[in-house]
Amino acid sequence: MKKMIPLALLSFSLASASHASFFDSLLNAAKDTAKRTSEALIIEKTNQLVSELIRDMFIGYTSVRTKSNEEVTEEYSKENGSVPESTKVFAYRTQIYPSAAVSPGTEVKVKSYIEVVQGRTSTMAVVEERLTIWDNEDNSIALKSMTKEAGEKGGGFVGEFSFTLPEGLPQGVYPISSDLMLNGELVGDQKHQLQLVIWQDGEHSMRWQLSALPGLVQTELK
Repeated sequence: MKKMIPLALLSFSLASASHASFFDSLLNAAKDTAKRTSEALIIEKTNQLVSELIRDMFIGYTSVRTKSNEEVTEEYSKENGSVPESTKVFAYRTQIYPSAAVSPGTEVKVKSYIEVVQGRTSTMAVVEERLTIWDNEDNSIALKSMTKEAGEKGGGFVGEFSFTLPEGLPQGVYPISSDLMLNGELVGDQKHQLQLVIWQDGEHSMRWQLSALPGLVQTELK
């Protein structure tokens, strides 16, 4: 009987330890689930905030004719020997300003240089530009897009989209694309990247900044 008591105590201790380990595992699993749920809610709220901020942001657009259809046709003929049968884009390139770091609240401009030569058999040439701002994490999600008409016939044009990124956007890289459409068909595209970062000044105060990343794509269609 005296030998059975220590064995019983040992069995009880082992059982208690096993139960304690089981409950610890349950507690840790519950903590992990709560943490993941909290993180998911934060991400969802952040995505909603970004969508609302960008959705309410104003995008302006202007287009100015810089060359007549005759001037562009003459330039094209000198380089290529004759006028094309159908209307085509002679040149398209874009630039983003400012190219150095700026903070939210500063106006950002995407300027385009377009030349369209009207073809011999074409009766119209509707030139449109589309600016799209993409999500900083999922680059397949368009946060905001705008399409505007740059001109209604051949010639040279300077187009300009302008916008101001609002305060409150999370840091990250926001891709920006500019597309050129001729009579409803995509004929050119340009891509840029804007990076929103946080930096610390000499007084140890935090400040948002927006930087234009290097590697700007500038292609010329001829």
